Amino acid sequence: MKDPRNIKIVEPFVVLVLIAGAIVYLLNVFNSGSWLWFQGKAAVLEPPTRIVIVNNGEELVLQPGADNFNELADAAVQSLSKFGNTDLVSIGLSEQTLTDYAENSLVVELYFDKPLQFNTLARTGAPTQLLIPIEGRHAAGAYVFRGAQGEWWFGAVRMADPSALYAVLQQMGYQAAVFQSPG
Repeated sequence: MKDPRNIKIVEPFVVLVLIAGAIVYLLNVFNSGSWLWFQGKAAVLEPPTRIVIVNNGEELVLQPGADNFNELADAAVQSLSKFGNTDLVSIGLSEQTLTDYAENSLVVELYFDKPLQFNTLARTGAPTQLLIPIEGRHAAGAYVFRGAQGEWWFGAVRMADPSALYAVLQQMGYQAAVFQSPG
């Protein structure tokens, strides 16, 4: 029989730390909707089914089989493979900004058949379309706006390294903004 004077304090402390860690993890799972919220990337990102480049009012629609589609789709997937923020950036797209994007800016819109899931701390929904400003408002921040069914949602994620996407756009003859790392 053990002596009551040899009470162990380490075991209850370890159990308490494990329980607190599990609670924090599960709260983030419920908040984000993702079991892998700590990764900061797209869960599974397949290439888009359609890419629209809007350059100063002119639209170029690229679909599989079109010139530069595969290169641009691969570059977009690579650029979206890691995010530079853990929470949504509190920024939205006003009607004025959308008008500016349609008439005086360079943006890339990516459309997907299946909803996307992002492994981030924030609840990002299940977008089927992404808008990436390349030149104009919000361009230098590497922001990615999410949306579905023709509507854009409030809040953006930030690509950690959009250089692959910018490089392919420059090869296609477009002028990409200079990326400014948030750090």
